Amino acid sequence: MPDPILGSLIISLFSKIQSAETNTCFLLQFGLALGILIAISIFIYWPGITGPMVLDDAVNLSPVGDNGGVNNLPNFLRYVFGNPSGPSGRPVSMLSFLIDGQHWPPNIASYKYTNIMIHALNGVVLAWLALILFHILGLDRNRSAIFALLVAALWLLHPLNSTTTLYVVQRMAQLMTLFALTALICYLKGRLLILRETKRGLLLLCLALFPFGLLSMLSKENGALLLLLIVVFELSVFQRSPTNNSFKLWFRCGVILPLAALGLYLVVTFPASVAEYDLRQFSMLQRLLSETRVLTTYIGKLFLPMLVDAQVYHDDFQVSRSLFAPLSTLGSLIFLLAILVTAIACRRKQPMFFFGVAWFFVMHLLESTYLPLDLYFEHRNYLAMVGPLLSLVWYLSVFMQAQSPGLSKNIAMSVTGIVLLTMAWLSWQQSMLWGNSGNLLAHWAQEQPDSVRAQITYADFLAARGATGEAMKILQKVNQSHPKEITILLHMWNSACEYGSEAPYNLQQIAAMDGLEYYHNDINFHLRKLIHNLIVEKCEFPDQQSMISLFDSFEGLIHSDTYRAGYHFLYSDLFVHYRRLNSALIQLSKAFDLSGLPEIPIRQAMLTASAGNNADALIFLERARAADAQQSSLLPSHEPEIAIIERDIKNRMN
Repeated sequence: MPDPILGSLIISLFSKIQSAETNTCFLLQFGLALGILIAISIFIYWPGITGPMVLDDAVNLSPVGDNGGVNNLPNFLRYVFGNPSGPSGRPVSMLSFLIDGQHWPPNIASYKYTNIMIHALNGVVLAWLALILFHILGLDRNRSAIFALLVAALWLLHPLNSTTTLYVVQRMAQLMTLFALTALICYLKGRLLILRETKRGLLLLCLALFPFGLLSMLSKENGALLLLLIVVFELSVFQRSPTNNSFKLWFRCGVILPLAALGLYLVVTFPASVAEYDLRQFSMLQRLLSETRVLTTYIGKLFLPMLVDAQVYHDDFQVSRSLFAPLSTLGSLIFLLAILVTAIACRRKQPMFFFGVAWFFVMHLLESTYLPLDLYFEHRNYLAMVGPLLSLVWYLSVFMQAQSPGLSKNIAMSVTGIVLLTMAWLSWQQSMLWGNSGNLLAHWAQEQPDSVRAQITYADFLAARGATGEAMKILQKVNQSHPKEITILLHMWNSACEYGSEAPYNLQQIAAMDGLEYYHNDINFHLRKLIHNLIVEKCEFPDQQSMISLFDSFEGLIHSDTYRAGYHFLYSDLFVHYRRLNSALIQLSKAFDLSGLPEIPIRQAMLTASAGNNADALIFLERARAADAQQSSLLPSHEPEIAIIERDIKNRMN
């Protein structure tokens, strides 16, 4: 590995601080160092390109293969604007995935290659942002360049970013970061320029919000927190800087007003946004308490990168049931409050300390507070770590300036080089692990014995490669820890059905169980598999009434409207298989009441017409047309499909 090249180059650049001499050779050396840094970061991540998709990669990306792939405008619009991951649909991110594939199954390496390139590009943009910031803070051009390079190196090589880079769907976080950093560059340049050249400065400030701020938010919703980052800059870096009326108008209309609108939106949507706590094994209060320990862990891994484990399965993270269970909850809360209070108290005298602390907490405001998300994911630090790193490097520059050439300065440079080499090595090791699917999944399963997701993923990997006995043993062990979890029970049965092994439970036994629970994974995924296996006669199923009883036993477990709609839609497939039209239509009506999707009455119309009830089919089509009119204008219209079916039915009636 070429790590020593980077280390020696960084140390060589730091030695330039001892001389205030500016020369062309230094500028060339800086450009070369940045190029080598980018090359090394790509080299480090390259082994991971052969790794697998994980967690929700397939869920988010597999719709690219629906209806024959993205080969026409309706399929394009449906894929780009139909993702359910967040309120915006994250169309910018979804559009970017089409760079790598328009059909399913995909070339996974292509997706990972693009992620690695975006990570490298983000490093360049971060170096640019840091260069501007350090110059604003009073460093000369040479020192600004050196420390900007150091910020980029720390961020690019930090092992905490390996999960974001090699976990395909986290391109959403990468693109959000790319556009947010670009927006902040426009903001900083515009903030400096508006006092001298008002029109040009105002143009740059507006570009920060549109298009770059908007693109950030449409990549992932927490891009909207860019507005609060601008407030952080104003309260720290620019707290004593003069303004003019043009800037004040921009700040009020472009930052404060949208923040107020965002706050109002969060208040209005609060009941809906917390509804999925019914699917969690913790309450909102317990999540807030747990996040104190999560954030403390993030901070520890940020400044002690050797603690990073680069896992994506964290469903085994211990929930804080109270301030004292576990006791580390109270300690974490005190620690975080101490940091916040100190940062606020020192804001005027130590603005960069406030800057780093405020940046970190701002970027965790959505994903690490009240929303019913998984407790822990390292990719949530991808942009959040930028502020602390900028603050850390700034204080290093202050220390270096205060020291005369000698032992202490040499020690600081040596430690910096060692830290960079260590992080590069750790990231390389993580990338090597990610590049081997079997080793990766086995490692995660071994390191996370209490993670249901890690164990099931490894069991599926083994079963697909013929080790069905070992796979079933792993699933049974998971079942022992969660004996009434319905998705685990269904997973075991489907796995046994697909790979010809013996399941410990039959479907009648599952249906008859008392106290069934539903917290893990997506129940509809398992029901879809179950119905597919029934239709293709993959294995032996119980009688019709037993299957209906099984489905009936699930209804009370599902509380989310989205999942309930999917459940009723799948239940209709079961009745269609048994040729029970009226029951299928009833289930589809329930699904439509919950989702309002026009595809559902279209299906009702087709089923009804197939039974010769043409008049009723036309009624369903009118319902579909009304639902289609209420859809987002960005989604493809179903009107052409409705018109074709309607014409066919009317021809039959004549």
